[in-house]
Amino acid sequence: MDGAIELYAYQYAPMLAFLWGLTPRMAQATGRALLPTYAYFRAYQQGDICRVHYDRPSCEHSLSLTIAYGEDKPWALSVATEGGERPTGEVTEDFGSRGYGSVAMAPGDAVLYRGTHRLHGRLEPNPNSWSAHLFLHWVERDGQYSEHAFDRPAIERAMRRPG
Repeated sequence: MDGAIELYAYQYAPMLAFLWGLTPRMAQATGRALLPTYAYFRAYQQGDICRVHYDRPSCEHSLSLTIAYGEDKPWALSVATEGGERPTGEVTEDFGSRGYGSVAMAPGDAVLYRGTHRLHGRLEPNPNSWSAHLFLHWVERDGQYSEHAFDRPAIERAMRRPG
């Protein structure tokens, strides 16, 4: 992801409003009371990859939304068919012997998954000259990661950094 460009919702209020606005709909889709954590926009360049990984605790429920592609070539997102117990720092090239499913995402397509419990990534390099994606994340209000609501740990770390 060396060529990736990122913008976080705390840097752009309309994206934060979108995250908050989707929260009731995502709560309905998951059947859980959710609190938003964070969202970000990423533009990948041709040849970029997204290694197979678990998300951090702030991403208990994740929505990956494809916005646009340079040449409209679908770029598949793959998600493990079985979940793990908790997020790990595991980052791999593929799923190994684990089962997974892939969605050839077109602009406007979104995949909702348990980012902390399902390995996910893109197995092939980006076939487009560029691609634009929005990633939105929530935690369960009364769940094991509730302290990550509103991305508190990340904000606290940033505030402790010397200016």
